[in-house]
Amino acid sequence: MDAVRLQDVPRSGPLPPKLLLQHPKGGSVEVASHGAHLLSWKIPGRSPVIYMSPLAKMGEDDAIRGGIPVCFPQFGPRGKLPQHGFCRKSNDWELASAGDDGSKVEFLLRDNEATRASSWPHPFELRYTMELDDEGALSTALRVRNTGPSPFTFTCALHTYFCVEDVKETTVEGLEGVTYEDNLTPDEAPKQQATPLISFAGEVDRVYGPTPPVLRIVDGKAGRCIAIANDFPDAVVWNPWVEKAKALGDLPDDHFLNFVCVEVGAVREAVEVKAGEEWTASQKMSVSGN
Repeated sequence: MDAVRLQDVPRSGPLPPKLLLQHPKGGSVEVASHGAHLLSWKIPGRSPVIYMSPLAKMGEDDAIRGGIPVCFPQFGPRGKLPQHGFCRKSNDWELASAGDDGSKVEFLLRDNEATRASSWPHPFELRYTMELDDEGALSTALRVRNTGPSPFTFTCALHTYFCVEDVKETTVEGLEGVTYEDNLTPDEAPKQQATPLISFAGEVDRVYGPTPPVLRIVDGKAGRCIAIANDFPDAVVWNPWVEKAKALGDLPDDHFLNFVCVEVGAVREAVEVKAGEEWTASQKMSVSGN
């Protein structure tokens, strides 16, 4: 199904299944209304930046493999909700606002009967903004507001799947000296990143934090660098490698070679938001090279 241009979407009523943000200078983003899930980010003259699995399931109850899933109000299994919380599967996102030139959009998700019946029953508003700039860089931001009478806590992440030509020739930079939890050895104490580069020769599943303001993915085979400037407290670095990829029914067996996830978020420690207050964090992703 073709995406509908943002400029052609009514400012009230149901969203179309897919939306297209198009900057006047050529950058574009495609978003599924299901989960407010970013499906693609394209910059003129460059290869795709975001990985999407060709086997991704797109049903109304599915979690979409690839793109940028919104993990809220829980990251992973760190709570009583299903994996990664309820937002990434929600069909209740609304269009809150849109830029006149079609390059910026804000989605809104509020508590509803289903969320209030869950193990995280709090009144809330979650605003999720996407914006393209003149150079094709993409900014995304989360703003969480507590609309209830009592404090609540949450964890979250923007679970971004970045395209790489070969993960074995890819490194993540900027985390030297940062403490991390290794989810492959959960009974061990947190470790410290001892080297300037994180490389991939097997499964990697780590939560780093507190993280510096800029992280970089260097795709050696493609000859490009993706910079992630952000003010989230943490970052998850993940690649499933051979055996876990085979166990994922919505991912071709060998496609672990074609992506790395660097997921900015608030994961290690839950964020508390008092009644009537809000919390916000953002990232700006830019590409140099191919």
